[in-house]
Amino acid sequence: MRLAIMLEGQEGLSYDTILAVAKRTEAAGLYGLFRSDHYSSVAGRESLESTDAWATLAGLARETERIQLGPLVSPVTFRPPAVVAKMAATVGEMAGPAADGSARVTLGMGTGWLEVEHRRHGFPFEDLDTRFRRLEEHLQIITSLWDPWAQPFDFDGEFATLRDARFLPVPSPRIPVTIGGSGMRRTPSLVARYADELNGVFLTPERCAEQRVALRQACELVGRDPDSAGYTLMTGAVVGATDADFRARVRTLQQLTGDGSSLDEFVARRRGTWILGTVDQAREHLGALAAAGVEGVMLQHLNPGDLEMIDVVAEELAA
Repeated sequence: MRLAIMLEGQEGLSYDTILAVAKRTEAAGLYGLFRSDHYSSVAGRESLESTDAWATLAGLARETERIQLGPLVSPVTFRPPAVVAKMAATVGEMAGPAADGSARVTLGMGTGWLEVEHRRHGFPFEDLDTRFRRLEEHLQIITSLWDPWAQPFDFDGEFATLRDARFLPVPSPRIPVTIGGSGMRRTPSLVARYADELNGVFLTPERCAEQRVALRQACELVGRDPDSAGYTLMTGAVVGATDADFRARVRTLQQLTGDGSSLDEFVARRRGTWILGTVDQAREHLGALAAAGVEGVMLQHLNPGDLEMIDVVAEELAA
């Protein structure tokens, strides 16, 4: 199973902090480094600084050589579709191809959900049905802009209008598209029609199995080979080489996030969705995810100063 690290850049992370994690992730041999795309703290901590996801990824593209990079995920409400297409293509060129010739950059997209950051930064925040329509329209536009055989083209949509659209250079190698979400109907349907991968969010192995089945059914419905659509998961992770190491990491995380609950309460609230515990316990959870059809896991690392946990993951779980 592919294992990657995922960071929440809006929770006070500087570029230097993110870069240190990226370099350690690459040195440890993990698959990739992904980051959120938010402008305000998801945890509601008003004093925390935030970095722009795509500006950060552009820097990482030049300062790493091997790991996969991308946002998990960019809200469709933040940027016009042509801007997203051009940004991702540019960062992909800056990163260069992976060793196997594939792209090192993935475009992750979603509907957006944090209302407060939309109000604060002037982004539109419609009801969920409207955001899903916006997402589908943007996917249509971006995939057409990246298709040399579709150009030039006109597009008359609910949210964007394009005339004589031409996109150069078309990304080469092709940039894969990931759609993030926990839904069982609309998200799998969009992936089947427009994307390369579905990235589930904080799901138990049982729910992953359900979403994987929903994705296969959505692919079959549109005549697509179900095996051509990848399936990954983003979830929290705290792992220790020993139980003492694990408990120490949880206590540190509680201090960083201001969580005043007991350690046992902290763990109990996340048990089943997060990768938690000793190496053996984490390995068992990952095995259950693999059995559910999960091909890769992006491990949300909320204490980026703890580079040693990246080593534990790489040496004990990714080997």
